[in-house]
Amino acid sequence: MPKKTAVTPGDLYVMLDREFRRRQSQDCPTCYIQLPYRVDRHDALSSNWEVILPPPCRFGCRALLEQLVAEFSLLYDLASQRDAP
Repeated sequence: MPKKTAVTPGDLYVMLDREFRRRQSQDCPTCYIQLPYRVDRHDALSSNWEVILPPPCRFGCRALLEQLVAEFSLLYDLASQRDAP
């Protein structure tokens, strides 16, 4: 399995938000992405981060964000404090 890229929470937020806005079918006036936060891994393949999902809306933002989190969790991990410059 390829190694995931370590990024800061801020960098991951920017990438998620950009892709979320790009893929939205319509601009939702209420849904937004929150800053990802670090969590303990359940196993070696799990992500070390999560985001709080918005409640379901008529634009399908929650489902879109769930898809993005699944995709990005395969590519990125949050950098640990010791990895930071």
